Amino acid sequence: MNDKKIPLVEMFGPTIQGEGAVIGQQTYFLRFGLCDYKCKMCDSMNAVDPKQVKANAEFLTQEEILEKFMAFWKPNSTRWITFSGGNPCIHDLTSLVAALKQEGFKIAVETQGTFAPAWLEKCDIVTCSPKGPGMGEKTDFVVLDDFLSQGYQHFPYGLNLKVVIFDQRDLEFAKSVQERYVRYNLPFYLSLGNPYPPGLSPSPHESSLSDGMKHMTHMQILIDRYKMLFEDIQTDPTLSQMRFLPQWHTFVWGNAKGK
Repeated sequence: MNDKKIPLVEMFGPTIQGEGAVIGQQTYFLRFGLCDYKCKMCDSMNAVDPKQVKANAEFLTQEEILEKFMAFWKPNSTRWITFSGGNPCIHDLTSLVAALKQEGFKIAVETQGTFAPAWLEKCDIVTCSPKGPGMGEKTDFVVLDDFLSQGYQHFPYGLNLKVVIFDQRDLEFAKSVQERYVRYNLPFYLSLGNPYPPGLSPSPHESSLSDGMKHMTHMQILIDRYKMLFEDIQTDPTLSQMRFLPQWHTFVWGNAKGK
């Protein structure tokens, strides 16, 4: 395997996939550090901010990551693994993917669609999540054009699109994405955005609440936002054809790490 060290920020599971094409799927997560985006609403800044990555990640070779995972994996549990980040596609994971597939694992990948490494062809699910205004980043559509063109040619069966929705601006963005790539006929998911990712809280008084109350307050905010956004989604000719999903892990566990 390649001797280059790769930042592994988190390894956890089994848990459930909380959003998108395989919501509810039991899976392990490998969260890789570093990203070419800096979304202000990112819920995984520990895998994006270079200072946090340097301080907290384990820098391992692909072989060491495989050994660590095989020691961590619980026999008879799920054989799904999700590569997340950061942006896992900025790393060469060729050998790791090949070895995991040889061991009988299925791999889902979450990326924003800026890099299309050849190893994606060996994966089972590739979720491309272009970032709308609510995330605080600007999608380069020329780059996304290339990613989806390559994806449609080389890994079309598990390829899907997901847009995180915070407000009406994101709904318009999702429509523009669908209209631009309708020729690919890809599954398209709207994912309710978490307005209070780790590091942000609904009010200055939130820190004084009990953990249970914090979670219930957070969940009620998510439910109210889901209802509000659905009012616009249900009657729109384009948006009404899409699945509007919660981030189920946030409903169940809030912002708890390792879930």
